[in-house]
Amino acid sequence: MVEFYPWSRKVLNENIQGQRTGLMPVLDLELTAQCTGASCIYCDSKPKVGCAHANEIDWVLLNNIMVQSNELGLRWVYTCGLGEPMEDGKFWNLLDFIKRNNINLSMFTNGVFIKDINIARRLKESNVHIILKLDTFDEKKFDRVLNIKGTAKKVYDANEYLLSAGYGSKDGQYTDLAYSIVPTIFSLDGIPAVIDFAEKHGVFASIGELENAGNVYTKGIKDIINVAPDELLKLKNYADAYAGGTYKRPICSAILTGLHIDNLGDCIVDRQSGLNCKWFLLNEPDTYYIGNIKNETVAELLKKVNAYRKEQFEKNKKLFNEYRQGKFVFGGCGGNIREVFELAFKLNELE
Repeated sequence: MVEFYPWSRKVLNENIQGQRTGLMPVLDLELTAQCTGASCIYCDSKPKVGCAHANEIDWVLLNNIMVQSNELGLRWVYTCGLGEPMEDGKFWNLLDFIKRNNINLSMFTNGVFIKDINIARRLKESNVHIILKLDTFDEKKFDRVLNIKGTAKKVYDANEYLLSAGYGSKDGQYTDLAYSIVPTIFSLDGIPAVIDFAEKHGVFASIGELENAGNVYTKGIKDIINVAPDELLKLKNYADAYAGGTYKRPICSAILTGLHIDNLGDCIVDRQSGLNCKWFLLNEPDTYYIGNIKNETVAELLKKVNAYRKEQFEKNKKLFNEYRQGKFVFGGCGGNIREVFELAFKLNELE
């Protein structure tokens, strides 16, 4: 099994070391709420996602964020939440910036706007590492997940364009392409084929549990589309065989290091823990507002985030120890919750 490079232990350790030396190696960024190419039944961001918000940050402000972050040692931008980044008008300007400054971008996408080989090549040439939504090769079932008829075919085409552009592992160790796989009643029987395809083409099969957030939470459909625990364990056994040992959901360093800036310029964190990811607890987000980039510098916000996080880990130590004992088969956004907290405790010097 290859490692998705942005989630690799190597990159995680480098970013942690950078943070410990006073740098800001990671920017966790939401570009837009716009997402018209798909309407996933388990979207974790509904109803906020769909159309772009009128007061989203513009390129002038984003460029300022990037310049400040670059001066603080920025090496990675992660954009994996809210809308579809490739629908955002700032996206290609951002790619030009990261390419000029030798920064890497890790991007979650539904793939609908990777419409030809030239787009795929430009992404490849611009240091973009891609997590592509791909639950199953059963087109009818995948269309049910994406909730717009004909969308599955667009995703499959995007996958072929990416592979043709050179995405996938070249060294058998790291890859710049991952498939985002969520086990549901629609995808479960097709997931082994996706894992096999990923293994054959040097792609990382990223399996994450269904989040009780967004559509799943507001529409109360978790018990309708979720997979039974025994079926999830069977899938885990298949994933273990794919991994050649124990399959582990990688820890994304964007959850533990740097800043999270949303599409409105707000710096927000998970209220309980102060960690950057809104969804890693697999529940409806409960966020805490740190400040807004329009009023404070990147350095000021980073200082406030680190202070809040340490305070929360001191205050909620008992609760977080309970999370460390929790039973999670795969975990979700950011990694397996148990392992995220184990590492976060060490980073906050509590053990």
